[in-house]
Amino acid sequence: VCSSDLSTTVFGQTVMLLGEQHPRIFKTSKRFWTTSFAGEGAEDAGGPFRAHINDICSELMSNALPLFVPTANNVHNLGDYREAFVPAAGAVDLKNASLFRFVGKLMGGCIRNGEPMGVYFPPILWKKLANVGPITLADIAGMDKVCVQCVNEFATMRTQYGDEMAEELFNDTFATEMFVTRLSDGTMFDLIPNGSTTPVTFDKCEAYAKAIAEARMAEFDKQVGWMREGLLSVIPEMCLTLLAPHELELKVCGKPDYSVKELQEGATFEGLTAEDKRVQYMWSALESATTKQRRLFLKFVSGRERMPVKLRVLPLVTTQNPDTLLPRAATCFFAIELPEYSCAEVMKKKLIYSIENCAEIDTDFRARDVDIDDGPQLHIGSEERTEEDVANTAQE
Repeated sequence: VCSSDLSTTVFGQTVMLLGEQHPRIFKTSKRFWTTSFAGEGAEDAGGPFRAHINDICSELMSNALPLFVPTANNVHNLGDYREAFVPAAGAVDLKNASLFRFVGKLMGGCIRNGEPMGVYFPPILWKKLANVGPITLADIAGMDKVCVQCVNEFATMRTQYGDEMAEELFNDTFATEMFVTRLSDGTMFDLIPNGSTTPVTFDKCEAYAKAIAEARMAEFDKQVGWMREGLLSVIPEMCLTLLAPHELELKVCGKPDYSVKELQEGATFEGLTAEDKRVQYMWSALESATTKQRRLFLKFVSGRERMPVKLRVLPLVTTQNPDTLLPRAATCFFAIELPEYSCAEVMKKKLIYSIENCAEIDTDFRARDVDIDDGPQLHIGSEERTEEDVANTAQE
């Protein structure tokens, strides 16, 4: 069930603070704001900001907010794009409009500053955001494979079986079918006026198939339109037209998975070499990790779950038994410090434990005192910006 009080969510608190701000705050290659987490002592040199964006995306891709719902492929673990979410068809009031626009602004800001968003949308949504058509049955299959199978069954029944056998099969199988379809958020949608009380007859099965396809192609047009409005308030439309849908996805989200070789290519080493056994043990552990674990590793070292990440590897110097210690990360600097473990098995065990259990940014200094009566706060313009920078963004 969606949270009815947005103030209990990171996304809702962010919108409360920034929803009325001019889109120019997102028109920068730098961080949009400085983040402080209540009860934690992390100083925001980048890590807390990235963790903030990641928390927002985690809420968007869950039932914590009323904006997005898992696709049928996601729910039933079928077809392609099984992690994807789409806008909720029922989220159509004015309050939701402003929330979808904020999501679009955030997407535009992340394009500008290169901070990937951990959101998972099927190709149909990226095509609509990029205003690229046409939308086809293949696009519907990216969110609901079973729906497309049903549409094809109704549309080709006559040609597959012949009129007489097709009609008999139809009457035996679909005698209770009505002119309605179920949308991604579970809403039952009338395909024609009074569709919920209008039976589908054999002579109307092709029209029924066409109506289902058209309804599913357009089920969240309004919501995507609001997202696109927000996006275009930060990114000039001329620039957006240069991007194909998959290129827009890559600009907004980065790469959802990566190979160890890709991580190696951007890695730097301080206090040890690329040939050091600790480094080799780490690569070996990541090679055998799952896709989810590789994302958690990125989050552990950077605060984000998507590439690009320029990893810094350092030794963790200690007088204790290294096998009793865990790796240590500095998310602001994409850095990981590795103890000198005795073998690859110990490295894998310690690394996987760390990335799966360290969900918060630990204290850089003293954890901040928390006053439960204080509301959330963000500081806009986390890095120095000249008058010329502000003037330029104001003109865009």
